[in-house]
Amino acid sequence: MEKQSASRAGAAIGAMIFSVFGSGWLFFWAARSFAQAAVLWVLIGGLGLALFFAAFWQYRRNREAHAAAAESPENKKEQRIFNIVNIVQGVAIFLAANIAKNIGHPEWFVPAFIFIVGAHFIPLAKVFHSRRHTVIGVAMMAWALAYPQLTRAGAADPVGCLGAGLILWASALSALLFHSATQADPTAAH
Repeated sequence: MEKQSASRAGAAIGAMIFSVFGSGWLFFWAARSFAQAAVLWVLIGGLGLALFFAAFWQYRRNREAHAAAAESPENKKEQRIFNIVNIVQGVAIFLAANIAKNIGHPEWFVPAFIFIVGAHFIPLAKVFHSRRHTVIGVAMMAWALAYPQLTRAGAADPVGCLGAGLILWASALSALLFHSATQADPTAAH
């Protein structure tokens, strides 16, 4: 039996979150792109569930190590900052929706939403000591800025949702693959 790892458990929690939100973006893309998207919805749902359950199993194999680490003062501080960052993200998304609507360009809400989600990963990268979060954040922000310039429909093109979903799914896979059973756990006591 492999040694439990709080780091693998944390990566698995992130992968579960990325799989759910990535699936949401992909469902939104399918709904906006195809009149008859039932087969695509089943495919997205199946792949999203597969990612989620792979992450859930990784978490279950490491949950005791995660629970032990959760009691540390450092972890409690990380959780407090995580909550603050997510509250700021929610307020920024709410403001972006209202600003886009009030200036008469609601189509700019989706790229603004993607950019804000990407930006929220930057402070989390420092909090969780995770380069992956920096990569996710930069990828999301770059995608939000690029796709409106690259598509015929601009900011209204559903491809923005497709890109955001695929970035999050790739991040979920990375979290699962990067924290393999053979990797040393940086949180383990030596």
